[in-house]
Amino acid sequence: MKEIDLTIHLDEIDVAALLAFWRWLVPEDYRPIQMNKFGDWFFVASDGQVIMLDLLEGDLTPIAGTIQEFDQRKNLPNQHNDWFLDGFVFRCESEGLILSKGQCYGWQVHPIIGGEMKFENIQVFDLSVYQSLMSQLLPQWKRLKPGDPIPEIKIVEEPNN
Repeated sequence: MKEIDLTIHLDEIDVAALLAFWRWLVPEDYRPIQMNKFGDWFFVASDGQVIMLDLLEGDLTPIAGTIQEFDQRKNLPNQHNDWFLDGFVFRCESEGLILSKGQCYGWQVHPIIGGEMKFENIQVFDLSVYQSLMSQLLPQWKRLKPGDPIPEIKIVEEPNN
């Protein structure tokens, strides 16, 4: 059986450039340790906690008290689903939706604005573009009330510092 990696290797991407999109939310002392194939980040905070930046919700959530706890829990089946969306990754790979370096999976219509969490709503994105879009849209979408217009978005190559 073919082993499928559920992560994007941080040594293959420009971590600093991608994190610049999130500096409004992610503290400078958070050290990135992993990213899943949907562009969600995993960080170690200065107190040793592992924090997840979930691009489905647009939140920073503590998920483990230490890296050791994270390393133990991430291999549990329920964490594969919750933290790595493994079922979707397996389906994408089996259907030939394969990522190249610098790409991630994402939602054609994001679930926070009514998109369905199903395979047919997944597409491959340039990782930088998806991080840029999500960093702009998630805080805006979370403030929307029923009937509010969807905010304008811009694809930027590099964030404004």
